[in-house]
Amino acid sequence: MSTESYNSTTVSCQRFKCSGRGLILPFGNCQRFKCSGRGLILPFGIEACMSIQLRAVLYFIFLLYLFLGIAIIADIFMSAIETITSRKQKIRYPDPGEKDKYLTVEVRLWNDTVANLTLMALGSSSPEILLSIIEIVGNRFEAGELGPGTIVGSAAYNLLMISAICIASINAPETRRIKLYNVFLVTSFFGFFAYIWLFIVLSVISKDVVELWEAVVTFLMFPLVVILAYLAEKNCFLSKKIEMEEEEKLIITPPETDAAGIPRSFHKDELLQFLRDLGQSSNLSIEDKAQLFAAKLSENMHRSRMQYRIQGARMLTGGKSLFVNLPDKLQEIYDTMEKYQRMDDEPSQSPIVQEIDHLPKLEFTATAYAVLENEQRIDVIIKRTGPINVNIYQRAVKPQPFDTISTDHKAGGRKGTLTRNDIDEDPQMATLEFASSSYAVLEREQRVTVEVVRHGFTKSVVHFRLDTIDGTATAGEDYIKLSEEFVMESGQQEKKITIHVIDDNQWEPDETFFVKLSLPESEENRAKVGSKTVALVTIINDDEPGYIHFEEPINLVKESVGKAEIKVARVNGADGRVSVHYRTKDIEAVATRDYEPADSELVFEHGEISKIIAIPIMNDLDAEKDETFAVELYNPTGGATIGKHGRTVVTIINDDNYITMANKMASLVQVDMDKLSVTKTTWGQQFKDAMTVNGGDLETAKFVHYVGHTFSFFWKILFAFVPPTSIAGGWLTFFVSLLFIAILTAVVGDVAAIFGCLVGLKDSITAISFVALGTSLPDTFASMIAAKNSKTADDAIGNVTGSNSVNVFLGLGLPWLVAAVYWESKNLPFTVKAGDLSFSVLVFSCSCIIGMILLTLRRFLGVFGKAELGGPTIPKYACSIFFVFLWICYLTLSGLQAYGHIYWAA
Repeated sequence: MSTESYNSTTVSCQRFKCSGRGLILPFGNCQRFKCSGRGLILPFGIEACMSIQLRAVLYFIFLLYLFLGIAIIADIFMSAIETITSRKQKIRYPDPGEKDKYLTVEVRLWNDTVANLTLMALGSSSPEILLSIIEIVGNRFEAGELGPGTIVGSAAYNLLMISAICIASINAPETRRIKLYNVFLVTSFFGFFAYIWLFIVLSVISKDVVELWEAVVTFLMFPLVVILAYLAEKNCFLSKKIEMEEEEKLIITPPETDAAGIPRSFHKDELLQFLRDLGQSSNLSIEDKAQLFAAKLSENMHRSRMQYRIQGARMLTGGKSLFVNLPDKLQEIYDTMEKYQRMDDEPSQSPIVQEIDHLPKLEFTATAYAVLENEQRIDVIIKRTGPINVNIYQRAVKPQPFDTISTDHKAGGRKGTLTRNDIDEDPQMATLEFASSSYAVLEREQRVTVEVVRHGFTKSVVHFRLDTIDGTATAGEDYIKLSEEFVMESGQQEKKITIHVIDDNQWEPDETFFVKLSLPESEENRAKVGSKTVALVTIINDDEPGYIHFEEPINLVKESVGKAEIKVARVNGADGRVSVHYRTKDIEAVATRDYEPADSELVFEHGEISKIIAIPIMNDLDAEKDETFAVELYNPTGGATIGKHGRTVVTIINDDNYITMANKMASLVQVDMDKLSVTKTTWGQQFKDAMTVNGGDLETAKFVHYVGHTFSFFWKILFAFVPPTSIAGGWLTFFVSLLFIAILTAVVGDVAAIFGCLVGLKDSITAISFVALGTSLPDTFASMIAAKNSKTADDAIGNVTGSNSVNVFLGLGLPWLVAAVYWESKNLPFTVKAGDLSFSVLVFSCSCIIGMILLTLRRFLGVFGKAELGGPTIPKYACSIFFVFLWICYLTLSGLQAYGHIYWAA
């Protein structure tokens, strides 16, 4: 490439830099052309009167505009492929419900893996493949740098940059794993081997020459990859049983049809469940409800890689979306429904319950003990369960003997033990005891008085203690604990002490606790305790829990009601917390077919007198007679009893109005779903979509849709002339759009070559950077959409490796085969200079190994979430940045070698 000096204001029309001859000769009045042979079609001769800077800017803009056009025609091309691969055939399948009967169902003709590696790979990589073919044919069967360089550069971008974007696009801590991992392993191996084979052919076996057998082997590896990937999907390489659950589910669940016999995209059970979830009180029109349901179907429906590829192209051009876009009002309602649905699907335990479950527990090893009286003691064993690293403090209570009292003997000051008989003989000793050994109190009185009396010597001041001990009543819940010392003055023979009782409004059986009388050690020489040292206190329950029954013995509900709400009343008392169990029983109605069976508990808190039992009603949209089932109450707790209506009968009556509304809504939903189809288009629909923003859906159109539509309007109108996919099963669309892609690709090759010449870039660098990036941009958006919307990573990155291998085996194998046959017929070798290409392939292969190792580590290490995509925030972004770094290293090293800064002897 020569370098020319130009005056910025005076441009010579006599010297033309980066001119060329191609399929269409340049025209103009220039007498001399430099850098001849740059393009197949361009440049035009009139460009000689332009400055290099202006031409470079214009060619760059034109290159971007061509990429936009390729994205739009590739959208149509992919729609044709989707139409072809979605074809179905009718088969007869034995009815699992009835013998000697068969179901007629439709199944897809194309296997997903085969479709992805053949037509899908051709669709997504058609610009790169066609560029390589056109370049060789246009160069009179001589190899160029642009086609092979674009294939290698596109592979590097797909594996490294698309992986980086998909990893980072998943919200933390969500993850996406590759489901068909066996297929991924096969395509990954060939995605790596394809470029190693390319290096071996060019630099090892026959340097700078592609022999005929090498071209044949390269091309035949394409069907080999498809066959091995198909066998891997069917688990033919493993001994375990093939998983057929999804296929069987698809086969034994034939699609439903509407009144005209046209298959629906959904089952009526799904529609009815959605209406139940939405509720009957929602102030929405039938059109709004249909849009909401269509959005739910669109989100959950199975999508192919081709559909994501089409959606990616339409995002760039402001075209009709393949997803249902809801207005802001409906989107808010839909998000709320999804939020509650996730809460129902993921029940969680209360944090308090979780905390209690992690606390240690203490309990007796037995509920009853026995002891002989002369043993004078009993040992009880307490066992600990749960965590052992938590400290537990136990309070030991010193036993007070009843038969002996420890005191200081006055005689000689010797401490000894005296029996009651010995003390009774002392006239200076006072005796204390309870006036009664038992007391009773109504709970609502909230206090009980116990009386301590003194016998014997009354002229002294005596101190004594009273302590309460739990029986069936619990201190703090049923009464206020007492542990206090009292004084009986000289001459006083009785003392009354009040103990407070808690009125909790909760019905419970009569409960008891004990009051123990004891003497301090300092009083043991002046007083003694009598026989009644422990008093039993009974708290008599006076709460009224009431009766529980149904308000009505018969309930009528419409089949469309969603839920039958049955009222349960609590009468003649509302004290305390009570509960009652309820269950359903079939009469004419059948559980799970006409209603959802229930067997649960209904709880009334203190003061509550009315509750609702909600029984979901199944609406099957079929006209049928009225049906009944029963709901009965049983097993009341908390002291409540069953009232006079312990059983109610629910009658489900048919609702013709609701059936009509549901059928109309089903028709509207199917219309909304048909709008998303890429296989049911007509010429009129194509021109309408081409001339409107966002496919005519102006309500949800954003600013970016208008911008994309403005720039792509010319291409949309031009390609609207392509036959629609409804003609000839999509094959006519396939070949016509392929022809358009070939024409645009030829122009892209000229524009890219001339642009590189104008800015001083070699063809090999232009190929791996600008051209590779431009042709891969729709795939970037497609993978990002698939990563966010698909439940697996297969459609996001699982197909990248397969596409990379197909690029080499088909994109280079086919043109090499044609060229090798051509030169073989002339007894001349087919020369392909390794040069920059072999170094670029080697650098990419090293990057591929590192990238695949990282993806494997992400799948099996918990720090990354054990998934290829998403995961915790910091590891996710670290991996994404590392992939970007690998791509930058690939471009940098390839560029340094191309310009001689790195020596490479190919």
